[in-house]
Amino acid sequence: MFDLFGRGFSSTPDPATQSQDIQLFTTQILLVLSSSPLNWTGNKTRFALIGYSLGGGIAASFTSFFPNLVESLVLIAPAGLMRSTRIHWTSKFLYGGYLPRRLVEYLVWRRLGGSSTTPVSNDEDGKISPTQAAEEEQSSHPALAPDSPASVLARRPSATISAIVSWQLANHAGFVPAFVSSIQHAPISNQQDAWKAIADMQHLPPSQRLLEAKVLLLLGKHDNVVIAEEMHQDAKKAMGHVVDIRILHGGHELPVTHAAIVATTIFAFLDPSSPPHER
Repeated sequence: MFDLFGRGFSSTPDPATQSQDIQLFTTQILLVLSSSPLNWTGNKTRFALIGYSLGGGIAASFTSFFPNLVESLVLIAPAGLMRSTRIHWTSKFLYGGYLPRRLVEYLVWRRLGGSSTTPVSNDEDGKISPTQAAEEEQSSHPALAPDSPASVLARRPSATISAIVSWQLANHAGFVPAFVSSIQHAPISNQQDAWKAIADMQHLPPSQRLLEAKVLLLLGKHDNVVIAEEMHQDAKKAMGHVVDIRILHGGHELPVTHAAIVATTIFAFLDPSSPPHER
């Protein structure tokens, strides 16, 4: 598990010169693999790739480029096939390149919960005035979904997803620029070709396709970001019998709020021959 550039404690290349697109994320995955003391690649060594939300869209795209490296693919409430009708016109305008970059970052900072007089940025003066758009932006776009009160750590109930976002807004100067750039350039929508490519590879020799010959797709029944019914239809259309879809109780925070059932389902998929008590 690793932070994407500009999240958590990780720095980021300047999005003004390096977009947060699949090329950047693919490079990061390869850097993670090459810097690890473990041997992740080779003739007899491949890995299972698990992606959640934006990470799901990234994982699927990476697999479409490097199927020989990935043994199994698990996508949890993934981006990638989000329907354009789910993206409000205000989000399309906000991320569409019509506004100055600093203004977009400020508006998104406000929407994510920024509340001090001046947002965290590299501007010396920080003199960007609030606008009505900042207050009215209430889209269902995944980038602007309501902050989640779900706790990430059982031993630290105060460490909620929303609290972590707030910490990054206050302390991580690269967070909002990276966040905005990823929404503009990352594989969130219109990835049908990449998903179909994964399915089409399954007739190739084992060294050139997923060894499991299947993709596990976990969806939250009550997810208001990645709509289970729509994703079920679109994933089946793109991947056919290759995708194994499970709909579990929970929302978009499925792997946080229902970690045990998510883990059990993944282990059973990766090794269906193992007894339940050994998973």
